[in-house]
Amino acid sequence: MLPTTVMALVLSASPTYPPPQVVADEYTTSEGRRTRWASVTYTLPDGRSAEVVLVADDAARGDGYLFVEGEVIVHATYDDTIGLDSWTTSTPGGDALAAAALFGLSGAPGHALLDAFTEGPQAFPCSEFGKGVLKAARYMWTGMVAASGAACCGATAGSGCILCAGAAAIANEVGKDALNNYCD
Repeated sequence: MLPTTVMALVLSASPTYPPPQVVADEYTTSEGRRTRWASVTYTLPDGRSAEVVLVADDAARGDGYLFVEGEVIVHATYDDTIGLDSWTTSTPGGDALAAAALFGLSGAPGHALLDAFTEGPQAFPCSEFGKGVLKAARYMWTGMVAASGAACCGATAGSGCILCAGAAAIANEVGKDALNNYCD
């Protein structure tokens, strides 16, 4: 049986949720690392608030977080020397929250986040800073989507897992379109 939040997402033909709220900016750390971050906040079908945050620096390191009501549900981190690492919460009900948030990422909130994260001067994606930031973001996005998809499958079991795989594939494609193939 599908959790209520996932069922509502699948069955609602034209949901009327507030538009996602996006914020993005850059800063330089005290170590001199130029860092870009972006955040999108959106409403889940049950009325809870989800937020996804991407933070990456010019050394191709960063973190991606998926929060629901302020609690970290999924985390992915990437560093060239360590690679990708991701996890999902073990909090009871966390898998259903990851599932609902994943469906959101495959739609307008995911597009809005990645548009804000990659926005900037035309030269940004091909700059050394841009290459490092986008590389880290690409891996973090993949890690967050994969971890959310696995949690979603765990929450839905059986045929619901097919919906989870579909949402994960769509969300992954959103990230691939936004973060890949800028500079060869």
